[in-house]
Order: sequence, then structure tokens, then C-alpha cells
Amino acid sequence: MSLLAFIARRHLRSKHSFSFISLISYLAVSGLAIGVAVLILTMGILTGFENEVQKKIISFDGHIRIRGFLDNAIPHESVQRESVLASISGILARAPYIHRPAMIRSGDETESVFVEGISLDAAKEVFGTPEMMTAGNFSFGTGAAEGRGIVLGEVLARKLGIVPGSQVVLVSLESIGLAGKPPRLGQYHVAGIYKTGLKEYDESILYMDLTGAQELFDLHDLISGEIVILEDTETAQAAADAMEDGLSYPYTVATWKERHYTLFSWLSVQKFPITIIFALIALIAIVNITSSLTMIVMEKSRDVGVLRAMGFSRNDISRLFLMEGGIIGITGVASGILIALILGYFQLQFGLLKISEDVYFMRELPLAFVPHQVALIAVTGLILALGASIYPAWKSAGILPAKAVRYE
Repeated sequence: MSLLAFIARRHLRSKHSFSFISLISYLAVSGLAIGVAVLILTMGILTGFENEVQKKIISFDGHIRIRGFLDNAIPHESVQRESVLASISGILARAPYIHRPAMIRSGDETESVFVEGISLDAAKEVFGTPEMMTAGNFSFGTGAAEGRGIVLGEVLARKLGIVPGSQVVLVSLESIGLAGKPPRLGQYHVAGIYKTGLKEYDESILYMDLTGAQELFDLHDLISGEIVILEDTETAQAAADAMEDGLSYPYTVATWKERHYTLFSWLSVQKFPITIIFALIALIAIVNITSSLTMIVMEKSRDVGVLRAMGFSRNDISRLFLMEGGIIGITGVASGILIALILGYFQLQFGLLKISEDVYFMRELPLAFVPHQVALIAVTGLILALGASIYPAWKSAGILPAKAVRYE
């Protein structure tokens, strides 16, 4: 350990003439630790929330959806689409689907829904819904009931008062009011009920077999589009751009983030003001560091004068108080990281903080620590602590040995 580092530690650990100075020193470290911990936890909560919402939305929408222009039906088989998709690397799974509005009726209760028609095997590859069942099974029927089973959300099931095994009637909304044609409808049984926590899905999305959906909506050999799952979520935009370049009218391509642009824009916007607000806590700690070191300089002026008389240069004295600021910064930042990690561990392990699932789509407060975010907060905190030491260091370097010793 260098002599300057030894003296810096002694200054910070020694008892001061005014106990208030010691208190400010402890408050400076504590304030910086709390500020760093709060910032890390805040960013972890925002990131965790975004990751959870993203995971759930992808489990419904897939990474990319290829659709017909203005949601018009497109051919089930297409040489052009096959050629373009075959040329794009990183595609893990594909699934043609039907997405059409319908009306569901059970007894005297009627609700409007969106039907997602998809084959059972494809659904298990591209959707996370089969893992979210609360009653029954994710299936579309077997034997004589093949293709006549449906899977719907818990909110919708509660509104209609139905359970697995209940019989319901589906009516194609597009067929209602067509001149000279009766509405297209069919009777189905409820095979299963799922729950995601996303109310807009749980009360409006209904799954059925692709062939059955083509029959209900009179879309023989036609589909609404194709769902594409990629190996890496981060490549979704690049893959979508490549698809758009290769596919012409009547195709449109949209990623999961584009389909929910408003939601993710809101999440991005929220990060900035929340981070600024909690960063003010750290700023208060930085001000405390400046105050603490300035008062130490005033109290230790005699010591500084003695050091100058012993041959320490102005630069040595400046480095001494910069080291003291660095020690406070390192201690505060390290303590803050430790506090954040401990609190984060307990939240992840035991889910101590609960939130309303109806509002936030999840039961427990989500948390996801990103290493580069933690590192950025830690480095920024340390730099600010050193910056707060510049004025006291400059002030201490101006102390003259003769004056310091004379007045002490």
C-alpha cells in the first residue's frame, strides 16, 4: 500500500474533532450505496417487466407474422413464399394460421372473439399457450370429434360460464348479413382453458384446428398468414426486412415488436424519467461526498501543512484527497451492488413483492439484472465520486505550510 493511500484511509477512519464530520462521511457512503442499489433494482425491474411482457407476447404472436394485405386471405401453398423463407437462415419453425373474428355462444351468453386456426402440432411449436393450461388439455378433439374441439382463455370461459366439455356455438361474423346466404356456424366442445395473465388475450383469443377454421370461415385452400419462429429473437427485424424484400403484393410482414409498437414504445419512454428520478438519490450522495471531503480538508489543514513541510508536493496533496473520494466511491458502489444483489436474490427466490396480475400480467414483481447495466451504474457512480473530490482536492493543494501550522 502506498503512503498516500495509507494516509487517506487514516483520514477517513480517524475520529474527527467535530462528530458531525464523521456523520457526513458515513452518510456520503450510505447515500451512494442506496443510490446505486436503487438504480440497479429500478433498471432490473424495468428490464424484467419488459422481458416478461415480451416473452408472453411472443408466445402468442411468434417472432414474425406474414399476412395478406389488409388482412385478406392468401394461398395456403405459395412457391414465392416457400422460396423466400427457404433463403433465410435461423428459422426454427413455421405455421400457417387462420385469424378471423367470430361470435361464441353458450346458452344465453354471447361474446365476440378472434379465432386462431392452426394445426395442433404447429401450435405446440410456435405458441407457449399449451404450457399455460389451467383446465382440460390443449387439444382439438380426437376420433369422431376430430377438429371440433376449441381452447379458450380463462376470462372468456368465466364470462360464458363454461368448463372443459361444455358445448358452444361459433358463428363467422363475416358471414352474417350476406344476401341469400345463411350465417356460417358450427357446434364445438371446449377441450381446455388457458390463462396467461394478459387479459386482452384471455378474453378474446380462441384456438381451433386449422382445417376446421377454414371450413367455418369458408377459406378452403386459403390462410390468413404464416407464423415464423426464429432461433434468435434479436434477429427478428433483420429477418423481417429480408422477407419484405423478397415478398411482393399481397404480402405484408410484421415482427412481434411492430405489432405491439405502442406498448414497447411506452416501456422505453418510462425508463428515462424513472432512471432520472432515482438518479437524484445518487446525486445527493455525490453532494455529500463533496461536503464531507471539504470539511475534512478544513479540519485537517494542520496535517496538510505538516505533510507539505515534510516535502509532499501540491499534486501529492491533491492525489491524497482524490484517493479519499475514490475510497468513499468504491465503498459506496460496492455496498450498493451487494445490497441490490441480496434484495434481488430474495425477490427471485421467494417472490416477496406481489403485484396485481390483472394490471401487470404477472403475480410477482419481475427482476432481471443485466451485467452491462450494473457495470455502467457502478462505473458512473465511481466517476461521479471522484468528480466530487476535485474541489476538495484543489482546495487542499492551496494550503500553505506556514499558515496551516501558525493558525493551528
